[in-house]
Amino acid sequence: MKPYIKIRGREAGPVVHYNMSFQIAAIVLVLLVTVHFILQKKLHDTGTKIFLAVLLLGGLYIVLDFLGTLLIFAYSRENAQLIELLLTCFYTFDVLFPCILYGYIRNMLKSQEGRFSSVRRILLAVIPVFMLILVWGNIQTGWFFEFDGQNDFVIGPWHFWLYIYDIVYVVLVISHLANNLRGYNQWKRYVFWEFLLVEGFCMGIQFYTESQLLSGFGMALGIILLYLTLSNSGDCVDGMTGIFDKQYFDHWIQEKIRRNTEFHILAMEAYRLKQVNKIYGTSVGDQLLIQIADGIRTVTGSSQIFRVTGNCLLVVEDSLTAYERDRERIQAYFQKPLEVGEEKVDFPVVICGIINGQKMGQEDMLVGYIEYLAGLVRNTDETVVIQSDNRILEGFRYEKEVEHFLKTAVEQDLFEVYYQPVYSLKEKRFITLEALSRLRHPDMGMIPPDVFINIAERQGEISQIALLQFRRVCGFVKENEQIMEKIKNVKFNLSPSELMKPGYSQKLIDVIREYGLKSEYFQFEITESVATEYSESFCSAVEDFNKAGIQLCLDDFGSGYANLNAVLKVPFAVVKIDRSLLNGICSDVQAADFYRSIVMIMKSMGYMIVAEGAETEEEVELLGKWGVDMIQGFYFSRPLPEKDILKII
Repeated sequence: MKPYIKIRGREAGPVVHYNMSFQIAAIVLVLLVTVHFILQKKLHDTGTKIFLAVLLLGGLYIVLDFLGTLLIFAYSRENAQLIELLLTCFYTFDVLFPCILYGYIRNMLKSQEGRFSSVRRILLAVIPVFMLILVWGNIQTGWFFEFDGQNDFVIGPWHFWLYIYDIVYVVLVISHLANNLRGYNQWKRYVFWEFLLVEGFCMGIQFYTESQLLSGFGMALGIILLYLTLSNSGDCVDGMTGIFDKQYFDHWIQEKIRRNTEFHILAMEAYRLKQVNKIYGTSVGDQLLIQIADGIRTVTGSSQIFRVTGNCLLVVEDSLTAYERDRERIQAYFQKPLEVGEEKVDFPVVICGIINGQKMGQEDMLVGYIEYLAGLVRNTDETVVIQSDNRILEGFRYEKEVEHFLKTAVEQDLFEVYYQPVYSLKEKRFITLEALSRLRHPDMGMIPPDVFINIAERQGEISQIALLQFRRVCGFVKENEQIMEKIKNVKFNLSPSELMKPGYSQKLIDVIREYGLKSEYFQFEITESVATEYSESFCSAVEDFNKAGIQLCLDDFGSGYANLNAVLKVPFAVVKIDRSLLNGICSDVQAADFYRSIVMIMKSMGYMIVAEGAETEEEVELLGKWGVDMIQGFYFSRPLPEKDILKII
């Protein structure tokens, strides 16, 4: 069924046929997308609402375009006035559709944009009104369409202005979406421009050929593009647990923060997951996560559940009442063993509670704060609830400020080196120095070393910092070579990441040679936790140091659970006993006997012994009686800056 068309002004032009195949295909495509979109799990965020508006309005546009074509087929003299009136109504929607869609999108994103200028507001109001007047005037004038004496549909001389009008609004809608949907990746923003190109291309073909009704088909293709790339909730669901993933959480929660919408978070940190995987296997660990996700969904009744890291699930509640209710339910849920097959597994978690999460400002701050809260709980076998408060939040913000400042400190080399002298009980003088990194913030003052060092290790910057600091140490020694006459060596701490990094040991040796210093003048301190790993990279580093004549010092011995067999494989020259073992040696017989036994064993194996942390005269006297070689502690000296260490040497 193909109606004939004559174009006004073409007296001898060829007969043109409407092709309705693209209209039918467009309706089928939009129906399929609508069904998939409705059936998918999703949260009602701005992106979802906008796409739903595009889907409904676009679908209505396509259907009305199809019905308008059917009316052209049904035209006869008997129903001429009714059909012309209905077609005028369809043309009216053709004018209103772009305007309504643009206004709706602006309203949904009003929190991100400024007001219209007066001129722009007038233009956006006047142009649609003017177009509507022209459309309804068509009944008398035939400016856009009319039926001739042979009942053929004839396009009027102003019909092409409808295409221009639509294109203008398509550009406005797409550009506005592209500029405001900040949560999407850059490459996804190009989809809006693809939508523009597809719709513009189809409208251009329809305008040129007059017979191929492609504007609705272009709309359908554009809707499919938006669905597949921006509004396909299936792409934002965690494949294992079936709950929403971090990508969706970032976008969804950032919108709530931007709109200052109240929300509260309960995060479950499954810190035992690694242990469960080792004991029962990863398949059991995966089943536990699936079971936990289902359990949390059941006890809370919430759909706002996310998996933001491998072992962290969280629930977002919109009211404080729901938050407090779910906190108790979740805590009760994890106090019972979980069953996986025939196994009953105790699976305690750390439940982190954050009230008024919108005040955090950014989604990455929220995730970082959850990790910070979970990190405050150590060595527990029970489910623990840790509730955010002002004191904890201040601690987190302090670390974030240090983290931000650390990048500047690395770029500008703002670190300092302090030296703590080590006292020889035999020679009655300082015979070695330990180089210690320090960092001073312009406003917060001196930052505790354990704070910025831990942050640097998390960010992967510790190797770069250590290399900068070691250069500073070598430069200090080179400028003050007289200290080498009194100080036997300088000790420098190395972190696990440095020792595990291939080729890093050779970089340190090259720095020593660059300053023309003897390698034997340096000792590198290694913690017992690193020594027990004894990896291939670590062995290679130890071999490089031995070849260069650099001695190794075992640092913080006794602070952990060392595998002595692995430790003894490393050719240490010095063992530093951790300060924690000094606790109670002056009053507790067992503590004293334990410390003395360690000294005796290590001395019998040929190690030089350094006692860390001595602060009283009584402690120093006991350590001397037990055969300790050197003492490093506040009793003799605190870590000092370069100018002060030169004075006491």
